[in-house]
Amino acid sequence: MEHFPEFENDVEFTERLIAEQSVFCLPATCFEYPGFFRVVITAPEEMMMEACARIQEFCERHYQGSEVAQDLECDK
Repeated sequence: MEHFPEFENDVEFTERLIAEQSVFCLPATCFEYPGFFRVVITAPEEMMMEACARIQEFCERHYQGSEVAQDLECDK
């Protein structure tokens, strides 16, 4: 969460990701692993590619740091 200071925690991060990009995910705090989020990957590949692109867009919009956000590999 270090590079996403506008979010207080992973719960707020995932709530905004769902609200802004319609990508369902769970805050890892639910699994006693705060600071991360969990995505289920049982959907068809084309749906996962779309979800990955949306997550990338969300992260690029909200990332704050001195360097450029790392590109996600959404085409693999």
